[in-house]
Amino acid sequence: MTTPDPQLLWTQLLRTAMLGTRHSSEPIPNLLGPATATEDTPDQREKQVLLTAGTLALVRKAGYRLPEPGAATPATPPAAPETQPALGPTGTTHLQLMLDGQHAALLPAYLEELARHGRRVPPPLLVPLLDYARPRPELHRLTGPVLGSRGAWLAAQNPDWQVLLAAAPAPPDAAVWETGALRQRIIYLETLRQREPARARELLAASLPQEPAKDQAQLLATLAINLEAADAPLLEQYLASKSKEVRQTVLLLLARLPGSAVVERLWQRAAALLTLKSNLLGKKLLVTLPADWDKTWLTDGIEQKDSRFPGEKAGLLGQLLAVLPPARWTAHWQVSPAKLLDLAAGTEWGPLLLSAWHDALRLHRAPDWAQAYLRHQLENDKTTPLDGTEAAALLGPAAAQQLLLDHLPRRPSLSQSAAPWEHLLLSVPGPWPAALTTKALQTIENTIVASGTTQYYAQHYRLIQLLQHMQTAVPPAQYALCEATLTRLRDVGPTLAGYFDQLLTALHFRQQLTLSLTEPATLSA
Repeated sequence: MTTPDPQLLWTQLLRTAMLGTRHSSEPIPNLLGPATATEDTPDQREKQVLLTAGTLALVRKAGYRLPEPGAATPATPPAAPETQPALGPTGTTHLQLMLDGQHAALLPAYLEELARHGRRVPPPLLVPLLDYARPRPELHRLTGPVLGSRGAWLAAQNPDWQVLLAAAPAPPDAAVWETGALRQRIIYLETLRQREPARARELLAASLPQEPAKDQAQLLATLAINLEAADAPLLEQYLASKSKEVRQTVLLLLARLPGSAVVERLWQRAAALLTLKSNLLGKKLLVTLPADWDKTWLTDGIEQKDSRFPGEKAGLLGQLLAVLPPARWTAHWQVSPAKLLDLAAGTEWGPLLLSAWHDALRLHRAPDWAQAYLRHQLENDKTTPLDGTEAAALLGPAAAQQLLLDHLPRRPSLSQSAAPWEHLLLSVPGPWPAALTTKALQTIENTIVASGTTQYYAQHYRLIQLLQHMQTAVPPAQYALCEATLTRLRDVGPTLAGYFDQLLTALHFRQQLTLSLTEPATLSA
């Protein structure tokens, strides 16, 4: 049996319905088998129209794609038996709420915890989760492992959902590289780079000349996984690309390769521009701007202009410093990162130097520089801020939190002109220790109480930001700690009462999520 073209089938079915089954002699498409087609009742044609329409609606909702006309319909094997327990009623209810948009920011962490606890999504929520995750690439890798056998079977029926299976930890399907969408091909390469870096590089080298520039940049970025010296020839080939996006992607990868020829050429340019002088008063950093840009700079990946830095010559210096490993400077001068940052801040080019080294320490994942930079940031209000999430990734959450605690005032309060520590408090991730949660609550209380009921509105938005950030940063076990302070503040800060409730509700919601991970599964799932 062959299946009609779905689009033609819909058109034919609509035409019959609009004319009326009694006035149309056109045959009604039959997807329901011979028994229905030969049923001999007065309203048989009306039934068949409705049943066919319902069938098409159902298979489309389930993600099933009908084969092309004339193609044999293969028998689809059933889903394999489930090996993981499904969520129980509490987890099912709370997952549904997140998919409906309530506390949606908690969904990525919850999916990760589901996989870690070996739980799967119950059948009624498979389609909602697949539809929700498909347009959100950050959820792709987290969704596949919690689908279970039935969910994986269902996702395989719909090309729109197959990208979620491609992101799951399974052996890559070579056919995806030849016929898949760009996102699927990227995931294939990323998976292959983790297992066979050389093979992934060979496929990439063969395919890149046929790819448009915007796709080349994304495909080349996969070499960041297991980046190795053998990748250098391919990367250097595309450093001469006509596309700025491709050149910049390649430059940042080459900059991370130890012994890279490009890095050595950039170092020769940069080392002549910064000089460390010593005299009786101590050390002083001298800055010389480079000569005018010419095309030889472009062969090393340095653009004529860069929006991050003001001025053409300053932009050249900034690009050099942002790409070179910051450890080269401390080793070159035998000076600590903290001392070098202080010396840089004392020059007329301080903002440029600090901004460039901010980018360099992030590119090269330099913990010693990150710690020194974060300390400098907390003591100076004009430093390009290192985000709390980035600081935690480089130093570890506990170290970033402790550094923040060390720099918080005894009576913290938000001011009209934000203090250096405020940015970090609003961004450093959890789980927070009780000491940091206490300081955050003190900050809220001091800002409201010390200013009076009508004077804290200048800080109102930042108070809201802090309360919203605490929804994910504060551990649920600290619910009582938060409740005690926020209950006391309701009458003093009535305009924030709703945000107090949101924080407490989020903490309670997260408590329920934690309990759901070990809740017995629903028997019917």
